[in-house]
Order: sequence, then C-alpha cells, then structure tokens
Amino acid sequence: MTETIFIGANNGGLEIYKGVGNLIAGNIQTAKTFKYVMDTHGIDPDVDTIYTTSSMDFADEEGFDHYDDARILMEEGFKLMEMTKAY
Repeated sequence: MTETIFIGANNGGLEIYKGVGNLIAGNIQTAKTFKYVMDTHGIDPDVDTIYTTSSMDFADEEGFDHYDDARILMEEGFKLMEMTKAY
C-alpha cells in the first residue's frame, strides 16, 4: 500500500509525517537517522508519494544555517537508502 509522506524542517532538524498531521519522527539531525526512520516505518521512496513542506524552502528560518541545508540533509538520507538497498 502506498503512503503519502511529508517531510519538513523544524528547529534545526527534519520531521517526517505519515499522512497529514501524523508525526512519526522529529529532530532528525543526520542522514543515518533519516534512513533508520524511513526503513523502520517501511517508507520506500520508489513506491510512496513524498512531499516536502514549505519549511524545507525556508530552512534558515527553521534553525538551519542555510536555506538549502534541510533539503541537503534529506537528499543525503535518500542517497544512503539507495546505497544500502538490497537488490
């Protein structure tokens, strides 16, 4: 079953929601933690629909040093997931 996933920036970390308003993890600071949460909750970027919230575009207003840092962290997490995927 496909899920709708929302990823946002808050207080210098990432938040992941499964559906609207259903927070499954917050304050994600590393790509390794991002991967762990995604794997633990069975979220597959190749199958599930993933959206980013507007907070990702303004991450510098959400505790990140640069406006693009939250998106970079998320992309590093996705890359780590791809690198460790079993085919």
